[in-house]
Amino acid sequence: MAFLHRLYRLSGLLSATALVLICMLIIAQVVARNLGSTVRDAEEFAAWAMAAAGFLGLPYALHCGSHIRVQVVMRFIPESLHHPLEVLVSLIGLLLAAYLAWHCTAFVIESYRFNEVSQGLIAVPMWMPQLPMVIGTILLVLAFGERLVRVLRHENFEIGEGEARSE
Repeated sequence: MAFLHRLYRLSGLLSATALVLICMLIIAQVVARNLGSTVRDAEEFAAWAMAAAGFLGLPYALHCGSHIRVQVVMRFIPESLHHPLEVLVSLIGLLLAAYLAWHCTAFVIESYRFNEVSQGLIAVPMWMPQLPMVIGTILLVLAFGERLVRVLRHENFEIGEGEARSE
């Protein structure tokens, strides 16, 4: 499972890198405009980087326990139902992530088969900026699968902030 944890961390680093790329594109665009020019398709590349940041951040966020959870509900549920509810929630998350990964993958394969390219000034094959969507959702499926297994074993899946660095 340590290999998967490294994959989740790498995915988080790639997500952060995409956010840095967005900042660099914005700064380049501001500088270029002040010099009377523009950066070709900066908005399009920034949008793709934002999508990549979102999708690649999903598995890392799940592993760190950063996704939205309704902990207040657990206060009103008997202690004996906590574990079955965690199993159910993990299973639902796994199924939803698998559904999303399936359709994202089909979408990217279709873009590849039809040789779709971007409509901006720089013609980019669309499967390239769409690929992080597939990678992020497949890693999210793996993360939910690991979470389900760990919950069934009565183990913790989510790591604390200190553990994220020490692994």
